[in-house]
This record gives sequence, C-alpha cells and structure tokens, in this order.
Amino acid sequence: AFAMVGGLITPPYVVAKFSIDSFPFAKVELQQYFIVAALITSGIGTIINVLKVEIPFSKKIFGKHLYVGSGLLSVMGTSFTFLPIFEIAILSMKADG
Repeated sequence: AFAMVGGLITPPYVVAKFSIDSFPFAKVELQQYFIVAALITSGIGTIINVLKVEIPFSKKIFGKHLYVGSGLLSVMGTSFTFLPIFEIAILSMKADG
C-alpha cells in the first residue's frame, strides 16, 4: 500500500519541483495542492473504474451493452511517463523567460 501511495505522490512532487520558482519550495502550499489534487483525481478515477457503470442506450445504438470502468479493483493514478518531457519543457521555458 505504501508503494502505491508513493507512486501516486511522486509525479506531482516532481512537477512542483520543476515548476515552482525559488527552489527549494518557497511555496509549500502550492506543492501540497499539487499532491492533494493528484490524490483526489486518483480516487475519483478509481471509483469510476471499479463501479462499471452501463452507458445508457448503448444496447439500442450499438446492439450490445457498453460500460465505463472494468468492475475490477485497480487503482488509477498519475504516471511517470510524461515527467522527462515536462522537465525539459519547463526548463526551456524558464531559460527563455
């Protein structure tokens, strides 16, 4: 469980590190906001994925029942994939002024 929470918190922590001026974290409230927003978004995404809600009128339109979510217990969250691109973009924006 701690590894899961660490994986959810680390990407917004890194984003805050590169995007907030006057490193190291002169604006702790903004860093906390990033992390809390990621956790809330992860919770909402996880609830939607676990519930497996049927899309209304999908049987009439497509001839079969379509669902949003898988109905399986899995945690949705932030991803580390975009971090290298984000770091390069922010550093170049700061260099350009």
